[in-house]
Amino acid sequence: MNAGAGALPLKVWRLWLRAIRHLLPPTLYFFVAFNLITFTTNLLVHNYWFHLTDFVLASTTALVVGKIVLVVDKVRIIDKFRGGPLILPILYKTVFYSVVVLVVRFLEKALHFAWDSGGFGSAFQDELQQFTWHRFVAVHLWIFICFLIWVTATEFSALVGNNQLFRLFFRHRSSEYGLTRHQHIQTLIELSRLAERTPREQLLDPTTPQGRHLADIVDMLRRRPA
Repeated sequence: MNAGAGALPLKVWRLWLRAIRHLLPPTLYFFVAFNLITFTTNLLVHNYWFHLTDFVLASTTALVVGKIVLVVDKVRIIDKFRGGPLILPILYKTVFYSVVVLVVRFLEKALHFAWDSGGFGSAFQDELQQFTWHRFVAVHLWIFICFLIWVTATEFSALVGNNQLFRLFFRHRSSEYGLTRHQHIQTLIELSRLAERTPREQLLDPTTPQGRHLADIVDMLRRRPA
């Protein structure tokens, strides 16, 4: 009984930590992206550097989008085109995320107007007519573009391996590895293709051409300059 009671908080803690690790990357990405868009818009249109309300709105939107990504990634339909050409999951996920965020943003605005006008009566209709649809659509176009960049990066990261893209960008040095970053990615892709089309017995047999090819690829990945 005590062991089970002690394991429950640990399980909850691990689930919470996993959710935070999943939530943090998209939230930080959209936090930077939305505030950069707001900052440049203020400079070009309003001719000032900083506006607290715009900063809070952009940061809140980034948090909402991060939570939406966390929830949507749990839905099986998000991986409908998994295994197809890379353009299919990228476009599908981008449209899927954008539509979900569009619905959430619209409902949020509708509830906000209903709260301010005391219901869904004539005052609500007046508020809705005065709503700046051009700004709403422009913001959502930027959300779509940000999602397109985010999904492309995450799909490439999943393709080359867990954390491999991060290591290629921030940890691997050309002075430490004989392979360039481009050659490293190409070698990993070639390794994936070889494993996909070769039976396991032939792949692990060093006397077969496939086995020798596998050994050559591993040596290339391990190669370092003298």
